[in-house]
Amino acid sequence: MSIEKEFLFRSIKIFDIGFVTVIYFLVGITLAKLFDSLYGIFDENKESKKSKLMQTIELMLMMWMYGVIIYVVRNVVEIMTSPFDGIGGFQHHRLKELKSAPVFVFIFLYFQKYFLAKLKYYYTNILK
Repeated sequence: MSIEKEFLFRSIKIFDIGFVTVIYFLVGITLAKLFDSLYGIFDENKESKKSKLMQTIELMLMMWMYGVIIYVVRNVVEIMTSPFDGIGGFQHHRLKELKSAPVFVFIFLYFQKYFLAKLKYYYTNILK
């Protein structure tokens, strides 16, 4: 492959990585906001009335549900078409960033106020 073709290919790949990252970011921030609106505001008084077992079960169920959501989002983004597919021989479906979703996971979990408050409460009051 010539230097020009290699440069074009790598440039298109970098643009596609950015495209996928933006998609993951937008979906992550949207879902985080949606879940915060569904859960409401975390109430420590209400949480303290629950047993340690119930708090653990609730947190594990949330994590299970989030694992499924992460799986679904990753698969949906993976089947999306890219505006860069086919340019300079680039094949979007071969992009390694489609197989994992660290940007989505970070944004999705980090921007959920309810989840973070619940996790912090659990860590502070149950695990210590």
